Amino acid sequence: MKISGFTFIRNGNVLGYPFLESIRSLLPLCDEIIVNVPHSTDGTLESVRAIGDSKIRIVESDWDNDLRHSGRILSQHTNIALQQCTGDWCVYIQGDEVLHEATIPAMRATMERDLHNSAVQGLLVDYTHFYGSFWTEVYSFGWYYKEVRVVRRSPNICSVGDAQGFRTTENKKLRVTNSGGRYFHYGYALEPSQMRIKLNNLGTLYDDGKILPVVEQSEGVRSPVGQQPDRFYENDQKVKLFKATHPAVMKQIVEQADWTYTSRNPLIRFRRNYFWEDIALIIKRCTGITLGVHRNYRSLD
Repeated sequence: MKISGFTFIRNGNVLGYPFLESIRSLLPLCDEIIVNVPHSTDGTLESVRAIGDSKIRIVESDWDNDLRHSGRILSQHTNIALQQCTGDWCVYIQGDEVLHEATIPAMRATMERDLHNSAVQGLLVDYTHFYGSFWTEVYSFGWYYKEVRVVRRSPNICSVGDAQGFRTTENKKLRVTNSGGRYFHYGYALEPSQMRIKLNNLGTLYDDGKILPVVEQSEGVRSPVGQQPDRFYENDQKVKLFKATHPAVMKQIVEQADWTYTSRNPLIRFRRNYFWEDIALIIKRCTGITLGVHRNYRSLD
């Protein structure tokens, strides 16, 4: 069994992404890692080269601003990397995601188990999302807690939309099982001023740059960056203290972080963007029943 990792990163240094740690986290699992680096202006290409591991193969590509509509340029560059993979399984990771090393044995075991089971087109990973700091973990609806991050190498499977998930070339959801792996998502744990830079850039990738830069407060909900408070992060995001361990590759970054986040954590936020999420969370906490969660896949479990 051969396992390929793949990702793409552009201007990762100026955006403050832990993209080097992201790539390094795949090294113990993968036999090769394809890193697509579209034209960057901040030394991202040199940073990836400096990792200096023979498993890493860098692909350089152009950046076509005509594909910015709805973030489609993100799936285009994800697919550039995917098409270079030669493994039986292809493990995708984004520049603000890091694989926890403790879950690698489970992921490998699942890949071996389902290697010849053609009914399984992909594998899910679990997510821990951070908001505001490295020590405050999201526990609200509106965030994805499972997503397809491993796909079988096939010409009929591709990244779609803004690279959140994968579909068949006929736009059908993939049949998947749980991999046992866990990704830590640090995209909303950046230092506040760095977070503002990141979201200003993100806004240029949607709607041909004709709207204000936006912040995704929850899945599918966006508001202008300019309306964010001075410390950038909303003071009523539902979080809890993170008491587990970060991936080993994140040790230095986490230890050097000097910002904190505090939330009011109201039971119900009387704001249109959050109200039904809060109601659904209360129902789940009281009954265990999950309502209204979108799944970009077909689970076989």
